[in-house]
Amino acid sequence: MRLFKKIMILMMLSIVLGMTALSISPSLNASSSTTYTYALNDDYKYVRTQDAYLPGQTITFLGLNKPTDIAINTNNHLIIADSGNARVVVYNPTTKTIVREIKHAQMLNPIGVFTVMETSTYVNEGDIYVADPTSGFVFRFDQMGVLLEQFGKPDSIMYEVLAFQPEKIAVDKAGIMYIVSKGSSDGIVQLSNTGAFLGFFSSNKVTLNWRQQFQQFIYSDEQLSNLGMNFTPPVFTSVFIDRVGIVYSTSSSQRVNANMKKHNTQGNNMLSDIFLSSSKLGDVFVDQGGIIYTSDQTGWIDVYTNDGEFIYTFGGSYDFGIAGIFKALSAIAVDNNGHIWTADSGNSYLQSFVPTDYANMIYQAIDDYNETRYLSSIEIWSEVLKLNQLSILAHNGIGKNYLQTEQYDLAAYHFKIAGNRELYSEAFWELRNIWLQQNLLPMIGLAVFALIATVVIKATDRKYRYLTGARNVVSKIRNTRIIDDILFMKKVSSKPGDSFYYLRKNSKGSYLGAILILVITFLSYLLFVAGKGFIFQFVDLKDLDLGSIILGFIAIIGLFIICSYLVTSIQDGEGTLGQIFKGVAYSFYPFIIASISSTLISYVATSNELFLLNTIMVVGAAWTLLLIFISVAEIQNYTFGETIKSILLTFMFVIVILLVFSFVQMTIRQVFVFFEEIIKEVWRNVIG
Repeated sequence: MRLFKKIMILMMLSIVLGMTALSISPSLNASSSTTYTYALNDDYKYVRTQDAYLPGQTITFLGLNKPTDIAINTNNHLIIADSGNARVVVYNPTTKTIVREIKHAQMLNPIGVFTVMETSTYVNEGDIYVADPTSGFVFRFDQMGVLLEQFGKPDSIMYEVLAFQPEKIAVDKAGIMYIVSKGSSDGIVQLSNTGAFLGFFSSNKVTLNWRQQFQQFIYSDEQLSNLGMNFTPPVFTSVFIDRVGIVYSTSSSQRVNANMKKHNTQGNNMLSDIFLSSSKLGDVFVDQGGIIYTSDQTGWIDVYTNDGEFIYTFGGSYDFGIAGIFKALSAIAVDNNGHIWTADSGNSYLQSFVPTDYANMIYQAIDDYNETRYLSSIEIWSEVLKLNQLSILAHNGIGKNYLQTEQYDLAAYHFKIAGNRELYSEAFWELRNIWLQQNLLPMIGLAVFALIATVVIKATDRKYRYLTGARNVVSKIRNTRIIDDILFMKKVSSKPGDSFYYLRKNSKGSYLGAILILVITFLSYLLFVAGKGFIFQFVDLKDLDLGSIILGFIAIIGLFIICSYLVTSIQDGEGTLGQIFKGVAYSFYPFIIASISSTLISYVATSNELFLLNTIMVVGAAWTLLLIFISVAEIQNYTFGETIKSILLTFMFVIVILLVFSFVQMTIRQVFVFFEEIIKEVWRNVIG
């Protein structure tokens, strides 16, 4: 009893102390973000990171009705296309007042707006351009809202059969207008400052898979239409010109080769092979530092560097009005303070986002790098890494700075962590060049010494025979039956005609040797697949399905041997199944050498030598295929034409068997699914 009382007293005391500790513990500030921020890891998968932006103002008192676009002038005022009210609103977010409303009798549905940032011979600072697809006009107002010009359908024979329904617009310093016209698959319409048609600045190209290419080649337009296939290039969704005159555009389609483009003066895309977070982009904006912001139709905001490197994404969609989440995200812009402003046409209000210290650090590090302040950029990126050790962006950023400061070993280290093979190759090339400069003369001297030593040893050995013992040991090992059987594949590759004859007569080679050669072939192939140097190793070991690789290797070689035996049996072939097996196995010597050589070279090569590695593998594979061809001819005693016929029939049988196997596998899977559904239905309706 006394023990029980002591236990109860101790429990009560623990509870009191625990509650006291909780009451005096420091409070933690919860994030006010309503959505998470995601970045990429080295496998290009999304991982949650620190909040980059937090919801700021939600502007609901402007009486907006389906706002569709936002521009920001030099005074940091928002120019809003209020399409539902057929007006343009100029709003001051600092004083939270409407500066002015711009209306015009012919302006029926303003969808896109753009404001001029500096004065030139052709435009004035503060000029506002409005795109109206319903009226078919582009309106130019001054900063006070006075109509200066309006531009309708271009009077050009090249445009007379096309509709002009401007939805988005951007204007450069020369007054040249870049217009996204509704339904125009020809590209971005380019008009001069007087409204003359200059042509299409750029156009989208449709990317087709091999099946679609084949269907397009053999089917008529009517058949393609019946199949629901449309090869018309998708239209652009937005266009923007930054302060240095570079044109950006977005598209919304999975069939486009690039949904975000940064155009040069010829209209070609300067952002190649970049990761895009979305294929349904709606708007694009570029701030003073060159940071690219895009919005997609599902409510996500993506941020990229000026080179198109993905930084992070945040946002989301929801049917109800929640700060930071959208019902229908229609536009994005960034003010002079770095605040993101968005228009939600579904909820008919504006939403701003304020950058966190984490985001500001990243932008400052990028700006320092662009302005050649490399040491400062390294310091900031190091602080970012303290917040997020897995930040691929930070490792890439540090690596780029070390590359510029010629600290190539550190650059290579960070690029390897980031999985950036291209820039790692640059750093490795410099390191290799430095090593060669430091060691070239000693290497030449060592080679000369080795050559002289070899000559001297051979000359003296002929007289004194002091290497006889070593030669006898090597010869004894070499003449071991299994070793001799395996090494016979070397002679097969150099003298295939005689060698396959010996294999056929069983005077050389063996089944055990053939099995071991296939094992060596598989190991060398596996080494090539999973063991190359970082620059050329695109598949991580954890992503390799070893079971599938083994099964595929055995299945392909086994099917070929069996099908070859079946084909040659009905074509009066003289070879047995075992002879075919040995002939195929002993043909893999060039492939083994090519796989091992390419793997070893990959550790000292850069991406510039990729052609060398590919050439080695192609030569090795082609040589092996040639040996297999010769083995069929020699073992079966075929002519050249009979051998070709046999090989083609063999491949045809292999393909048929694989197709039948796939069909059977799919059928069995469907049967299992069928019975599974029946069992579930019985369980719900009878037992449940």
